[in-house]
Amino acid sequence: MTITLLIMAIKKFLEKELADDMLPVPPVLLGYLPQSTLSNPVYPVIMIRPAEGEGDISKGQIQIKLLFGTQSDDSSGLIDLINLMERVRILLLRQRVLEQKYAMDGSWKCKLNDEHPSSEWGGELTTTWALPQIRQEVQM
Repeated sequence: MTITLLIMAIKKFLEKELADDMLPVPPVLLGYLPQSTLSNPVYPVIMIRPAEGEGDISKGQIQIKLLFGTQSDDSSGLIDLINLMERVRILLLRQRVLEQKYAMDGSWKCKLNDEHPSSEWGGELTTTWALPQIRQEVQM
């Protein structure tokens, strides 16, 4: 449940912040592109996916991948992609805590897709978030 609430908080944050200064505002999706748009995807787009997590009884963390897509018949698609990824990275690093409970640790990793269809550009930004400690309810 916590991871679900975290990705929903990231989605809400990005939709609000990007609406203030981007045209067109890219849709922010949880998971993958809907089946209905796979043959004709809408660009630009941001998708949020939980990746790897780890922890113990005292703390936990989860990596969240933000996947980006743009489209252009020339190299402007690459520039659009880099600008969008950089804008989101800066927004998250400036805020770092969402809804007063989800904390990004400040580390990030960025990469562009090596292979792509000729007019589509993609990349991903991986962020790491602290998960709240789970308190034991049953005493032994």
